[in-house]
Amino acid sequence: MAARPGIAVQALLLAAAMVQVVCQSCHADLLMKGINYAALSQQQQQAVGQTVSAQIAAETGMAAQDVMCKIFAGNYNAPWSPSSGRPPADAFVASLINKCTSPEMMLGVFRGPQLQSKIVAALETTFGNLNVLSGTPAIIGASVIPETP
Repeated sequence: MAARPGIAVQALLLAAAMVQVVCQSCHADLLMKGINYAALSQQQQQAVGQTVSAQIAAETGMAAQDVMCKIFAGNYNAPWSPSSGRPPADAFVASLINKCTSPEMMLGVFRGPQLQSKIVAALETTFGNLNVLSGTPAIIGASVIPETP
């Protein structure tokens, strides 16, 4: 017995929706000054990633497991964000945001003063007494682009 056209259309729409959900991730990156990347141990690099992830999740209302961050040297040449043309930075904080349905909205959050001040305060609290800060941390750039499969 052949499937009814209505069921086939529904199955196609469901499959398309599932593909769309899978592809709704964004690369959301920050360029920072005031961090001595070379002085960071592996544990401190992980702590920076966890600290920034927690602040992004809190500010966006996302689940913590949907935000992953990692810190790299400021001149890191990410495949999705080439270093040529970027301003000089001490650190490049790369984030992968799952369930990122609006890259434009996410960029607004990343460029907004609330998230930036929370990240700077959290980094100062975490690393203020260590030699990993080379001044007051500052975010000097942000970008958000959809992840391509």
